[in-house]
Amino acid sequence: MADLSDDQRVVVITGAASGIGFATAELFRDAGDVVFGLDIAATVPEGVTYVECNVADKASVDAAIEVCAQHGRIDVLANVAGVVQFGRFDQITEADWDRVHAVDLKGPFLMMQAALPHLRACRGNIVNVSSVAGNKPQGYTTAYSAAKGGLTMLTRSLALELAPERIRVNAICPGTVDTPIVSQVAEMFPPDLDPRVADRLMMMLPGRAIAPAEIGSAIVYLASREARMITGAVLAFDGGM
Repeated sequence: MADLSDDQRVVVITGAASGIGFATAELFRDAGDVVFGLDIAATVPEGVTYVECNVADKASVDAAIEVCAQHGRIDVLANVAGVVQFGRFDQITEADWDRVHAVDLKGPFLMMQAALPHLRACRGNIVNVSSVAGNKPQGYTTAYSAAKGGLTMLTRSLALELAPERIRVNAICPGTVDTPIVSQVAEMFPPDLDPRVADRLMMMLPGRAIAPAEIGSAIVYLASREARMITGAVLAFDGGM
């Protein structure tokens, strides 16, 4: 295990095999940090250490954090992994509900709890990727909105709790980001979806969508020393959505 240089940080990113997580891992890697990319798929960027992890499973999370903390510290934890759900409320199954909440809310909870002792070792910080749906209700996304709303409030609450320890916790709430799942979004809509709702949900799709690296850059900033006075912030990144 190589020693860290004075300006290197240990960065842990979930959902690093695609989309926002992949782009974020590249940005931290290019900045010279030691980056661990957690996912269930081993397609993280070159130069990023892949660690298999199911964020919804405590044993998997604990094992992954043990690997990531081999330097005795975790400077940055970016909770990016997430799943999306569209559909009418009365057609959501219990399995649908549990899957969305397991990844989008329970996952960040498990990751933050497991990483906290190692964040304390260096006064590290956390950036959670929530969603515009976690700030403002979105029709036909009840399970997703509930999970992301919970993540937004979890971020704010934990920021208050950890502020005396100078551990920062922030969140980014993107609109629709140009990731692989975007091409499948329209296919998830109910066939009788109100056109006005569809127009709102589609306003940020390809052609006008947010690039993953744009969200990644915001994560890098919130995790930086320049953002040392920012905690409990929930940054809307949605083009006015």
